[in-house]
Amino acid sequence: MKYFLCVVLFLLGMLAQWGCSTYLSFFGIAPQILLILTVVVASTQGPVPGQCFGFAWGLFLDVLGAHLFGANALGLTVAAYLVGMGRRQMDVSSPIPQIMVVGASTVAYFLFLGGAGIVFARHAFWVGWTAFLFDPLLNCLVAPAAFYVVDRMIDLE
Repeated sequence: MKYFLCVVLFLLGMLAQWGCSTYLSFFGIAPQILLILTVVVASTQGPVPGQCFGFAWGLFLDVLGAHLFGANALGLTVAAYLVGMGRRQMDVSSPIPQIMVVGASTVAYFLFLGGAGIVFARHAFWVGWTAFLFDPLLNCLVAPAAFYVVDRMIDLE
């Protein structure tokens, strides 16, 4: 049953990302649902499940975008690894640490995408100042709800 719920979470994550970026985007900013869910899975379930979800969701984001293919998959995988490896040192059972982890991960993810663009495409893969400044705030607002949903849906340990 837990693997079925993982598949459901995977598909719901893709649907939520598509819906938010298509219909709930305000001046080009929308919460990065798949980044949030990747951080949630990595911080609650460990680095390996987080990397698996992050890589697959990153490929989905790469297919949706027309930029450097593989940058999102690599970025979400690295984010899941780093958060998953540091999960023993942080307590994400309350909303304040959840918000802090997601906010820091969002800023680091955007900077990673810019650096990956410079390394692989010789120009910055930049999300823009509006998204860089306001997406972390939106992600922080969505983070406690994402932690609640993932906590109720899957428990791989």
